Amino acid sequence: MNPVAGAFPGVPRDDVDSILQRLRKSSTDHLNPTPHFETKVLWGPDSEIELPENRAVICIWTARSCAAPHVHKSGQIYRRVADASEPKAENDRFILDQLWRRADDVKRSHKDWYDRDPELSTHEKSLPYVRLMLISDCWEERDIWIGDDDDKIRAALGETGGVSSIPFDTVHTSGTGYTGRQLSGNDPQNLSLTWRLGRNLVSDVFIPLPLFQPDHRDLLALDLSGYEHMQRFIALLGKYSTNSLRIVDLNYVFNILVGVAEIQERLCKLADWTESYYLKVKLLNCWRTIPYIDVPDVLAKFEEHGLPMCLDSMTAWPRLTGPENYIEVSRHPEIESNEARVLVQALRMFYPVAHSYGVPAWIPYEDDEAVTPYHVALQEAGRRAIEVQRRRNARNKR
Repeated sequence: MNPVAGAFPGVPRDDVDSILQRLRKSSTDHLNPTPHFETKVLWGPDSEIELPENRAVICIWTARSCAAPHVHKSGQIYRRVADASEPKAENDRFILDQLWRRADDVKRSHKDWYDRDPELSTHEKSLPYVRLMLISDCWEERDIWIGDDDDKIRAALGETGGVSSIPFDTVHTSGTGYTGRQLSGNDPQNLSLTWRLGRNLVSDVFIPLPLFQPDHRDLLALDLSGYEHMQRFIALLGKYSTNSLRIVDLNYVFNILVGVAEIQERLCKLADWTESYYLKVKLLNCWRTIPYIDVPDVLAKFEEHGLPMCLDSMTAWPRLTGPENYIEVSRHPEIESNEARVLVQALRMFYPVAHSYGVPAWIPYEDDEAVTPYHVALQEAGRRAIEVQRRRNARNKR
């Protein structure tokens, strides 16, 4: 395709960045919702179009939008007619209705996905789970596809030695893509930590939460043996005149989310996806459960405000099901350290879990060596959770 006849001066190198910035700002300032578009800079020299060295052509590609119509700040809705260079203001109600209906299929798809919780056994229906819903292209406007072979996908899910390693020792194909499971030492009939991945970079991650239902709160000390601050937590329970307790151990959730963020980074690279991805969290089977996190600052909040309790069997954050109702997780390209970048993403994922359970999503701290940052305290509590689980397993074998 020869876009011009004769010499084509192009854009000077020094002007390219400012033009790209103006393009993004203009679309954000003038259109609602902001349409997605991609840009590619083609540099000279190019003899075919007589493009000199140090000059460029900026190509802009816009996908057919499912979020149409896009309304200009003037209040007009424009529609391009055939290959005309100027768009036409659209006033035909039938055409406008067609534009509004374009998103219906996408919205139904999100609603169906939201409603499609895992199939649980009779026993599992009484156990709490965290369901993470991860998606990169909420409006299905991009052709995202992980085209690599099975071994590379298995490696992405099963790699060890990361910031917080949660390798899936079993990864196999399924009707929807791939399924990764942690089965070492677990009954394969149980829903253990599981990652269900689609080649379109849409994932469900299921995290089982340990549930304790002691006949008396004093017996909880045995279940929580190995945690540093469990007596302080048990003392909080003593304020209530009940022995009917349902305690959910959230201590290892943050470290799992760090592992999820790291695996998601690998999967995004396999799909050549460089932008943000999006998250929704559902808590399943959490009716009347009290969360426990072995962090002093969290327990101090509980002492000040009372113990939180999840009053719903299912809760979600964000609650609505549309393609716009997700939490954005930035890839943070400005952060050079992979560990720091993954930790920031994990904290973003932790927010909806903590928010839904009444746990602080973040506790500010001063830059003081004597103060343990919240994310570090959560990681340390997660490491203690491994020892607690080891002791619990040893008791169960006796």
